[in-house]
Amino acid sequence: MRTDFVEKISLSQFFLMIVIFQLGTAIVIGLGQSAKQDAWISVGIATIYGVLLIFAYCFMLSLLPGNGFYELLKIAYGSLLSRILSYFYVLYFLYIAARVTRDFCELLTTAIYPKTPIEIISLSLALMCCYFLYQGIEVIGRSTEILFPYSATFLILLVIFLFINRSFHSENLRPVLEFGWGPVFQAVFPSMLGFPFGEIVALTTVMVAVTRQDYLTKVGISAVAAAGTILMIFTMINVSVLGVDMIDRVEFPLLSTIRDISIAKFIERLDALVVFVMMLGIWLKVCVFLFAALKGMESITLIPYRNFVFPIGLLVSSISVFIAANFAEHIEEGLVAVPLYLHIPFQIGIPLVTTVILLIKVRRRKGENKDEGLDNVVQSEN
Repeated sequence: MRTDFVEKISLSQFFLMIVIFQLGTAIVIGLGQSAKQDAWISVGIATIYGVLLIFAYCFMLSLLPGNGFYELLKIAYGSLLSRILSYFYVLYFLYIAARVTRDFCELLTTAIYPKTPIEIISLSLALMCCYFLYQGIEVIGRSTEILFPYSATFLILLVIFLFINRSFHSENLRPVLEFGWGPVFQAVFPSMLGFPFGEIVALTTVMVAVTRQDYLTKVGISAVAAAGTILMIFTMINVSVLGVDMIDRVEFPLLSTIRDISIAKFIERLDALVVFVMMLGIWLKVCVFLFAALKGMESITLIPYRNFVFPIGLLVSSISVFIAANFAEHIEEGLVAVPLYLHIPFQIGIPLVTTVILLIKVRRRKGENKDEGLDNVVQSEN
């Protein structure tokens, strides 16, 4: 069954959704820390991978315009196998949504609400996301467009305050490539393959709702490049301010970086700005992952996804609480097991095979149409 989108999002909304989605937790948790002072180079390399990945996703969707990700699975694999794959994608998206929710809970309990149970925080986020999802993807797109200027302003202010505070120490970024390219690529593969750039696979369920499909690839590539550039800049800032040794010991590098600000003993303790930036990113990521899972359930059951919004949202809230005993276990699971056993198959393997199958079917269909056209011409001449 082909699902037609009544709701639409503009190109600018789609651009901002990708940027905020990519920043999400990555800008606060940090990337490529195993590469030491060369972490920013690892982020740059991962950005190139992200650009190639979204180009591949857009190309897959362009083979049969108007069809979403789950519809393409049906066309490529048939009814039975596509249902099985859709079911596993639903589980995958729900699991990642729970992990992102847990990131948010850990940040808030660390920075603002140390005595608040994570169950309360998780439930609050889940209910908020459920409300927006029930309203539809168009409302999420408009909300992103409204909230993005605040997030961008806060990030710019943080950089200005760090500059005024003279917190930057360029010597922390040297020597460049002290240990060669090995640690740089080890930081990229496999952890940064899946987080944050590979998570764009969830946005394939949203791309079909974009109004101008002819500009989809250009906008997607520009957005990923912009998000990657921002992540690379803030990675350099974290290393410059904290130094390599400190970054290895803190849970949220950007949060520790901002706590270094103290201007005239008046402008300080700007944790709330960081929390807002991360909260916006996590809200959008949870919404997108839940939306991707719900569209999969709609594809399997043929029941409108809004019927599943609140039960599934509450399920994700519960999973986020029991997903790990503590933050250290949560991070280790996300860096070791998840990239290898989940991200690579669902973000690269299945979409790549699907694209090849669709490409073969589309070319075969075009060949059959040409043959039919030639037969008609011959018959008309006779």
